[in-house]
Amino acid sequence: METENYRIKINDNIFHVQKSVSKIYTKKDIPYEFLKIGGKDMCVEYKYDKKNPTYAELQWLHTDNRKCVEGNMEIKKENTVFLFWLSVQLLKKYIPVSKIEFLDNSHFVCKLPNQSTVKIFLNHYSFLFYNGHTWYDTKFGAYPLDENQRNIYFSFSENFDNPECKPISFDFMNDGLNDLFQPIWQKTKTWKEFLQKINKIPDICQKSYPWYLKASNIIRKNQPLPEKWMIDCDKMKNIEFVRINGGRKKNFSTFVYDISICCDYPNNIDCRNMTFC
Repeated sequence: METENYRIKINDNIFHVQKSVSKIYTKKDIPYEFLKIGGKDMCVEYKYDKKNPTYAELQWLHTDNRKCVEGNMEIKKENTVFLFWLSVQLLKKYIPVSKIEFLDNSHFVCKLPNQSTVKIFLNHYSFLFYNGHTWYDTKFGAYPLDENQRNIYFSFSENFDNPECKPISFDFMNDGLNDLFQPIWQKTKTWKEFLQKINKIPDICQKSYPWYLKASNIIRKNQPLPEKWMIDCDKMKNIEFVRINGGRKKNFSTFVYDISICCDYPNNIDCRNMTFC
């Protein structure tokens, strides 16, 4: 395996870069090349074939609880956007990539009131709080690879403003959460209005964890979220540099089985009975 390793420095932070080439076992094998960017944990990886240099596959973008950089830069929120932007610029030094394909199975870790941690599916969570758009769509203009799925996906956003898509009643899967959210639910007419009002509540990820998949499914009327996505690199929104020290920028009703609620928590009953502050 041919490998090269080097580091790049941005302000006081260092990113590790590793480029490698896969072994060829038979003449039919494609000698894929791999590019990894990050720190100790190499938080971004691409796979590409130099014979098809305008296309690359994003293997992963993992930042939760990982050391993605040497320095004080915390890779979260807009700094995650910066890391991805940086990875694309580095990839372009090897191939003239114009399209990046990926499987959106991204997640982030959320701490519950009992201090345990659970996995939140970022595509469903963002779909709720970005009015029908996933994180990759919102940040990089990503779109579903399949054209039919693409048309269905872009129609979802209409349901957020449609009062007929918001059920008269909704179970937030926990007594404390019902006490918290029901008054707001009864005073709002659409999903968009409700979600906007609760979005700034402290620890909203833990307070939405028991029911966010159920809500996402209702809004989508049981249609699945697409899995395979594409980013047009040349049409990516301009990513402004974020000062590394964290400063300002520069430059519907359907029953859903309980198995899908608190799906990553070991005991669903405990999750229902948990006390939320």
